[in-house]
Amino acid sequence: MPSIDDTGRRDAGLPAQALFEPESVAVVGVPRKPRPGQLFLQALLDPGYRGRIYPVNPNADEILGLRCYPSVASLPEVVDLAIIVVPTAAAAAVVGECADRGVKAAVLFTAGFSELGTDEGRAREAELLAAARRGRLRLVGPNCMGVYVPKTGLAAFPGMPSEPGGIAFVSQSGSLSNRLVWNGHERGLAFSKVISVGNQADLEASDFVEYLAGDPETGTIAAYIEGAKDGRRLWRALAEAGRRKHLVVWKVGRTASGARAASSHTGALAGEAHVWSGLLRQAGAIQARDVEEMLDVLVVLGHAGRPSGRRMAIVTGPGGPAVSAADACEEAGLELAELSAETKARLREVLAAAGTSVRNPVDIGLVLGGVTEMYRRAVEATIADPNVDAAVVIGGFARGEGWQEHIEAIAALSQAAGKPILEISFPFSDPVVDRALAQAGIASFRGAERALRAYALACREED
Repeated sequence: MPSIDDTGRRDAGLPAQALFEPESVAVVGVPRKPRPGQLFLQALLDPGYRGRIYPVNPNADEILGLRCYPSVASLPEVVDLAIIVVPTAAAAAVVGECADRGVKAAVLFTAGFSELGTDEGRAREAELLAAARRGRLRLVGPNCMGVYVPKTGLAAFPGMPSEPGGIAFVSQSGSLSNRLVWNGHERGLAFSKVISVGNQADLEASDFVEYLAGDPETGTIAAYIEGAKDGRRLWRALAEAGRRKHLVVWKVGRTASGARAASSHTGALAGEAHVWSGLLRQAGAIQARDVEEMLDVLVVLGHAGRPSGRRMAIVTGPGGPAVSAADACEEAGLELAELSAETKARLREVLAAAGTSVRNPVDIGLVLGGVTEMYRRAVEATIADPNVDAAVVIGGFARGEGWQEHIEAIAALSQAAGKPILEISFPFSDPVVDRALAQAGIASFRGAERALRAYALACREED
């Protein structure tokens, strides 16, 4: 959506093609030797950007096997996107050069601007914006990691996952955007677009949320927000996104200390916590308390689908976790389902007479052999109960044994019943098993408490 700047000039809006599907990219200021700035060039080579790449450094003829150019003006074509990694003092001049050449979009990794909280830093940032306005150049940053689009091979770090998915993430923290991608990948999530907005000197989180609300490649929008220069506009963007997509927001700067930290991080104005919380509720956003909770909710939405109800069944062998899960269920605003007489009768046919329970939580008891088949039959009976909307399964296989069969069984039972099954890998957690659960499309968690809270938060979207 185009906006009007303080001079009254209508800008060019979000240059989506140049940012997300550029045909050519220049990395300006890339060092000759392996240093942090060279990562941005290496990131285009691995996982494999599909367009033309131009390193720019006046003191090098070749970097990482690519011909190097002395300036943006000397490039053989007008590139769609410039990634700028020059020192702070040189940033405004490079931005101006890009604007004069007709570059459409630029990402500024360079820091040292308004986030410093000084008059000098703010003046430098204003100089950046003035330089961009010499042309039609739109800026992402400064003080950011830029964009990650697996579909086109754009990435901020080498080796980032290349599989595209339906989750988009807008973040005022660059390191957090990368962490969410990597941790999400480990849990079977894939992303459409990830944008680190930094100081938001020009393009703001609002611009990207507005775009993503209508993006056909995005089904879920997540956002990490420290603050906003125009809170009303951001709320309107979030409200539209919440109307059209799943929306998960982690808002920080809720306390005086957090607000000060946000200001020193990206120069953001945090605002009052209770005001933000109310606005996010009105926008239909799921509000996460931290990065782990945000990721857990995304796992529920990504693997378990839209919540079908709050009535939960718990199937477990370990007794202690069953009690804790029952507590967590009620504390999260969910309810333990009342199993039907028919379901209890089916469970009695499966479970031993002593040391077990056919009430919810369903206690498998100590099984010395055939644990995988025992779990399969118990979960099959429980998830089929019309009083059960979703199930939590704790355990299901001996350490190192039977996990492949268990995963196949859980995936098949969930699909057949059309209901979510959340797998708790603790106490048998293993990276190999966790990856296999993710690949099978099963929402898995290290603890029932985290699983149930995330499911409950996802349920609130349907209220």
